[in-house]
Amino acid sequence: MNKDYFKSSKNNISSSRKNQRKKYTIIIISLIVVISLVSIPVVIYAYNSIKNLLIYDPELPCEDLPDIETVRQIVEDHQDVIQEIENTNPENVWVVIHERCNGKGELHIYYDTVYNKEKILEIIGTETFFGIPYRLFNV
Repeated sequence: MNKDYFKSSKNNISSSRKNQRKKYTIIIISLIVVISLVSIPVVIYAYNSIKNLLIYDPELPCEDLPDIETVRQIVEDHQDVIQEIENTNPENVWVVIHERCNGKGELHIYYDTVYNKEKILEIIGTETFFGIPYRLFNV
């Protein structure tokens, strides 16, 4: 009878250890999943924040902006380039004259993908659009 008692006791201990291992395994896997789900958005947010700090594009002061009439005239004179920019993706890229200060203006160029942004910068080729400052906005 003692032998049977020890065998069953040994089986109970072995079974208990297996259950504990399963429990710890489930807990560890759950922790890994939770940490991953929390850390991925944090890493993405940190990456975007750092990228925005490094590529910061401040607005020009009002006194450095050209007159709005000059902006309108240059846009009218270079409508072919405006069309080329907008044709990089006709439904998702557009150019708007923006009057930010009283009588002063700039161009706002809206785009949808990094590829289109690169194409727009390639078309413009300089830091200004024929002397008119512009700002790019990802939409």
